[in-house]
Amino acid sequence: MKKVVIVLIVAILVVVSVVGFLFWRGSKKKDVATTTEQVEEKQYYGNRGNISQTEKIKFLAQNDEYLVGMMGLPVSNEVTTFSNDDMIRFALNIAVERYSSMLSEKTLHNGTTAYLVELDTVNQITEEFFGIPEVDFDKQTNEYYSRTYKGFLFDENIEKTLYYYPVFMEENSETGNTEIIVDAIFIADDQEKTVIESAKYEGKYNEENVDNTIKFIFNSEGKLISYQYQ
Repeated sequence: MKKVVIVLIVAILVVVSVVGFLFWRGSKKKDVATTTEQVEEKQYYGNRGNISQTEKIKFLAQNDEYLVGMMGLPVSNEVTTFSNDDMIRFALNIAVERYSSMLSEKTLHNGTTAYLVELDTVNQITEEFFGIPEVDFDKQTNEYYSRTYKGFLFDENIEKTLYYYPVFMEENSETGNTEIIVDAIFIADDQEKTVIESAKYEGKYNEENVDNTIKFIFNSEGKLISYQYQ
């Protein structure tokens, strides 16, 4: 009888030891997996920075339009206030990006076609991004305005080859301005859509994918006022 009891006790101890070992090994594997995931998350260049999730989502909501709007504007390493002509160009870029299928086209003297963008459309976009409902400009000298059609003629192709991803944010307590620094990243078009989307919206790209960085400065109302290439 004593032998049976001893055998049972030994068997129970063996079972407990095996279960304990398996649990320990499973726990170690989980810890290693978690650590690996954290390392993989940190290795993406776009996951650095201090931008708040709120500001990141707000910027990403209009990501492509910020990118398109900046096309053709001067590249400046100094903090540059958006001029009236810059704001008009910015608005024309976005108007074509948004409404190209609805805009009428006109034939220019050189035989090319251009989109006709009404003044009201430009004003709506400048108010949206800059908080200015009517941008002052000279109808005689503005390179896009047509006195014949009483609107803007825009014949430049909008082709996106880069994407923005916001990484840093700084708030100026004195001015109330918010500075957001974004990476302008290049992802080859032959990549899978999931790779492009994860780079654009999750910051999953490497440092070598960064073409340049740009600082956007917003006022206390969240409207653009200036920019700087870094």
